[in-house]
Formats: sequence, structure tokens, C-alpha cells
Amino acid sequence: MASDPSKVQVFVRQSTGLVRAVGGWDSFFATFALVTGGVPIFLISLLFLSPGANYTVDLVLMFVPSMALGAVYTLFGISMPRSGGDYVFVSRGLNSFLGFINSFGLFFAYVFSIGIYSLYGAQYLSFAMATYGFLTNNTGLMNLATTMLSQNYLVLTGLVIIIIFLLLLTFTNSRTAFKLILLTGVIELIATIIFFGINATISQSQFVAAFNKYAGSGAYMNVIQSAKSNGLLYAPGASSTLLALPIAWYAFTWYTLPANWSGEMRQVKKSLPLAILGALLVILIYYVAFYSISFHSFGQQFLTAWSYNYFNGYSLPFSFVGTYTPFFVSLVYPNPVIPILALLVFWLPDIFFFVPTMIAGTRYLFAWSFDRMAPEVFSHVSMKTKVPTISTIAIGIIAIVGLLAYAYIPGVAIVDIIPIFDFGFIIPALTAILLPFVKKEMYENSFVVKRKILGLPLISWLGIIAIIGILYGIRGLWNSYLMPINYATGVAIFGVYITAALIYTGMYIVNRKKGVDPRYAFKEIPPE
Repeated sequence: MASDPSKVQVFVRQSTGLVRAVGGWDSFFATFALVTGGVPIFLISLLFLSPGANYTVDLVLMFVPSMALGAVYTLFGISMPRSGGDYVFVSRGLNSFLGFINSFGLFFAYVFSIGIYSLYGAQYLSFAMATYGFLTNNTGLMNLATTMLSQNYLVLTGLVIIIIFLLLLTFTNSRTAFKLILLTGVIELIATIIFFGINATISQSQFVAAFNKYAGSGAYMNVIQSAKSNGLLYAPGASSTLLALPIAWYAFTWYTLPANWSGEMRQVKKSLPLAILGALLVILIYYVAFYSISFHSFGQQFLTAWSYNYFNGYSLPFSFVGTYTPFFVSLVYPNPVIPILALLVFWLPDIFFFVPTMIAGTRYLFAWSFDRMAPEVFSHVSMKTKVPTISTIAIGIIAIVGLLAYAYIPGVAIVDIIPIFDFGFIIPALTAILLPFVKKEMYENSFVVKRKILGLPLISWLGIIAIIGILYGIRGLWNSYLMPINYATGVAIFGVYITAALIYTGMYIVNRKKGVDPRYAFKEIPPE
């Protein structure tokens, strides 16, 4: 910390009060939950958007810009291991206003998203119950599952899930929370290997026979014919594969969040690459395996038709399970253990993703507060647990608002966060490209890797590769089902960024009136 009095008073105190309690493997499994929690079943529901795509090709191609962006966050996180992740390195490496505005948008999208994942968690419980009731011919259980799928019950269940994790993170320390992530992560990985292995033993002919047995003769082909007659054009080839590239890119998002708690990592130079780059590689394998096994066992054309009919509200047998493919496994293997195993694979990461998401959200709030860009109370750290308790409670409240928004105004709430995610990674990638040139002194003094390739710094090359993938993803998703840009969504998105601008401006004015010049904070890396 500099001795200049004007600098000393910029930060709320001379140390954060946080401790290095997080390990590499803890963060690795946190990333796995962040990226895969709730996503595989969601991806099945999107198959109709690119009917016949080669998803292995798509995933491998979009893995490249994802790894590039992951490397950007890894290098920045090692060079500036502080709470707040991209807020810190964009505000210091490019522009403080852009750093705050951009991080505020990402903060909003991440924390608001907890609402939809709580609904996914509630749905998966209902789907598992419906599966078990169907297998045992238990009409009471089936009726209960149907009741639990009603909107108010989903909201109630989602609310309970959020409150449980809010209490966990408010009254326990980060070490305990991340050890829980490590334990559940190991369980998820073992269960996934077993479940995927069981799923892979199912041949398409076996599934067709089992499906027709329960749904009626010819039901499997009826699903496909119904989709065709209603307008679905199943056309495997290059055009469909290109259509799916943005979806494959979006499937990898959320892996950057470990940079938000990099200041609390032990041996950050080893832990952060494992948490981001190592996890991304495993996630690629996971997605490729999931798609390949699902298509092998159930048929890609069938699953595409199923997603199309379900999305458009056309009649389907077993519509009570949505696109929850573990139900299809249970049709072939009607063993009551299968639904439980499926919960470990798909439900467990969906709800335990709350831990790293909430923690990452609190670190945004904490970092802003530490720079005096948010009220000082958000940087308060409990002496007992060493966590920012007020920030954690605030995250829980926002998550509940997100839950209610997703449940009751999904037309705006769901689609708003996807553009913000897409736009939110442009600025960090741009920072990577420009930092060596616009902040030369900071780059030379703080950056851990200054290697050049063809005369251009490595970090700039990584930023270029990342931004190409991001812009292609935006182009592909623009005005699609996932990112419809219309008046309502435009106003909502604009409102998020305007709110951020007003907060930044307001805090700047308040600090100047107190005799504090916020500009000093952005000229150096915050204290540990």
C-alpha cells in the first residue's frame, strides 16, 4: 500500500480480511458444477434449433475460444489475485468506468440466474419422482410429482433451496463451503461415469422397443412424424452444424468465475489453471460424451423431434418429464436405483452450483465496496467466518427476486441474462488485447507472462481468439430463441447498464465530497 495519504484513504482499509482457504480441486469441482449444472437437459431442449448438427465438431471448435478466454482470466487472476475477478483487471487494465459497468452486468446476470437454476432443481426433483412413480405404477406419487411441477410449488421449492444455501454461506466459512463442493463434486463425477456407462449400453433398437412398450405401438416413429408434419426439417450437414456453434459456445460459459475468488486461493499459480483450464478440458469430454451417448441410445432425430414438439406444445407421450432424458434410460432399465443415480448426475451439480455463484457474486460486491464504488457495508467481513456476510445476504435477496422474475415474467427475465453474458465477455477480452499497449507500466510490473508471438504479446493473441468466438456467438444467437432482441428486452438490458452508470457516478460524487479521489484506487492493485 502506498504511503501517500490520498491513496491510503481510497480503500476502505489496508487489508481485505479474507483468508486463503480455497484449494485448486475445490475450485475445479466448483467450475464443473457452474458449467454443467442444469445445462445438459437444457441443451437437449434446444436440439430443434439446429436439427442434425454435429455437436462433437461444434464443441471442439468452440472449445478453442473458450480456452482462450479461460487463459485470459487465468493469467489476469494470477497476476492480480484479488476478489472481484474481471472487475479488478478491467478497471485497472483498461478503464474504471467500463470495469464497473461491465462487472455490474455480469453480476446481475450471474446472481439473477440463481433463480432459474433453483427452478431447474425443483423440476428435476419432480421429474425423478414422476419417473419413480411411473416405474412402480404409483399413481399417488405421479400425482404429487404433477402437483410439484405447478408454478407455485416450483417457486416454493426453489425458494427453500435458495434459503438453505444462503444460510450455509452466511454461517459457515469459505473453507467449509468449498470442501462441501469438493465432496459433492467427487460424488457427481463417480455417479456420472456410472450413469453414462449404463446409458451407453442401451442400443437404439432396445430403446425403441421399450418406448413403444410403454407408449404404444409405433409411438417412437410417431414422435418423429409429428415433428415433421408440424414443420421440423431434420437436415444433418454443415449448415445445421454451423447453426449450433453459438449454442456450443454458450454451453461453456461460467468457467471464468474462479477468478472472482482467486485472492482466496492457496498457491494461486497452480490452483487457478486447474480450476479454469483443467476444468474446461474435463467439461469438453463430459459434453461430448453426453451428446454422443444420448444420440447413440435414443437417436438424434428422435431427440430433436422430441425437443421440437415439447417446445411448441404438441402432444407427446410422457410429457410430464419434459426433456429429462434419464427417464428414457429408466424405460429400458426400470430399476428404482436409476432415478436416484440420475439425481446425483443432473440435480446435484444444479443446486450445488449455488455455492460458487453466490460466493462469486459477493466478491463483486466486496471489490466494489473496497474501492468505495459501493456502500462500505458490503466489504464488512465476519471475524468468525471470514466471509462478507452482508454481501452474502444481499446476494440471497437478489436471487429470490430472480426466482420470482423467472417464474412470473419469464419472457423478459430469462432472455435478458443471455445477452448480458454475451456482451459481458467482450470487455475483458478487449482488455487482454490492449493492456500491454495502454497500461505498459502495469503490464511490465504485474503481469506474470510477457511472452510474444510474432511480435504480439501472448495475452493479446488470447484476447483476439476469445473475442472472435464471442462475436460469432453473439451473431449466431442474435434475435434467436435464446437471445431475442426486442423492445422489452432492450429496455431491460439498457436499464441494467444505466443503473450501473448511475451507481458509479453517484459513488464518485459522494467520495469526492468526502475528500477521497477514487482515481487513485484504479492506479494500483487492491491490497490483500
